[in-house]
Amino acid sequence: ENMNLHDIYDGLLETAVTWDDFESNIMTALGTEARLGAKYKTVVDIGEGNGYASRCGLITCFWIGASTDEELPKRVVLKIPSALPFRKLNDSLPKGHRIIEGEERWASMEERLREVHNIEVATYEFFDEFEGLSLPKKYYSKAFCDENRVGGQLCLEYVENSRMMNFHERHSVELLRQIARALGKMQACSLKKEPTAPELNKDFFEVYVNNYPFEAFSGKFKGIFSLDSSEKTKELMEKIDKLLPVYFNSNLPCTIHKQMGFRPVLVNGDCRTENVLIDKDSGDLAEILDWQCTHLGVGVEDLHRIMLFALTSEERRASTPMLVEEMYNSLV
Repeated sequence: ENMNLHDIYDGLLETAVTWDDFESNIMTALGTEARLGAKYKTVVDIGEGNGYASRCGLITCFWIGASTDEELPKRVVLKIPSALPFRKLNDSLPKGHRIIEGEERWASMEERLREVHNIEVATYEFFDEFEGLSLPKKYYSKAFCDENRVGGQLCLEYVENSRMMNFHERHSVELLRQIARALGKMQACSLKKEPTAPELNKDFFEVYVNNYPFEAFSGKFKGIFSLDSSEKTKELMEKIDKLLPVYFNSNLPCTIHKQMGFRPVLVNGDCRTENVLIDKDSGDLAEILDWQCTHLGVGVEDLHRIMLFALTSEERRASTPMLVEEMYNSLV
């Protein structure tokens, strides 16, 4: 039987993960005899529009038969790798213009989804023994393997009263200072304990380049013309075109520490505004999410990325020395 991640199943949010799977896994993880009320199977899709690699369900848990001293979660998030959001986008494009056509390309993309899910699982397992990190609590995880082709999953705490840090909003340097400190603290964990999981020791970007043609990379920039075809933009694009071959094929984030003789640390690799949760009321940092691109590298990679997304160029230039110092102070 061909098990694909872009097929529709009758499990949770059209995936192959069933309610029974989830219930059995969370009961085992929490070490409880309490069951989830069968008539209250509420799963809300909270990932719609935020990325194309998974289905994210907010599950309300109505526990039945819990003992009085048990503290069981009222709500959890279940992240299930799935190509369905991407398939929806792909199918909406006219034939000949689709990003993926043919089963071979789908199979290649799905292997990538399995790989990044296993990276995220390995990351949460690595951080498991450390406390006080800006990372949601993990209840359980299931990696992909030969026996589990479509049932990968990650169950995390639902961070109450939080919201996504949006790209289109203005953010304070103070919030970035909190993020810099949190990143340093997490990177310090990989100096205390060596990340030995093979998933965390891959050259993440090399695999990406091997599966992603240069034309697709450069094509992303061509879309700018459809928005603005002025002479000024044309000149800018000509300059960009000369630079693209330099940046394409670059695996610098995974190799720069070797060239500079630094001891590498574990970095998130995708630390942008949409992967950071902040408190709805205070605006303070709540958690840093999405550890699917975790790799060994230099810590400033994460800091640079979040600064590019969150600050104006003036704020960025003015605050860089302070933020780098803040991150390294909490690292040591």
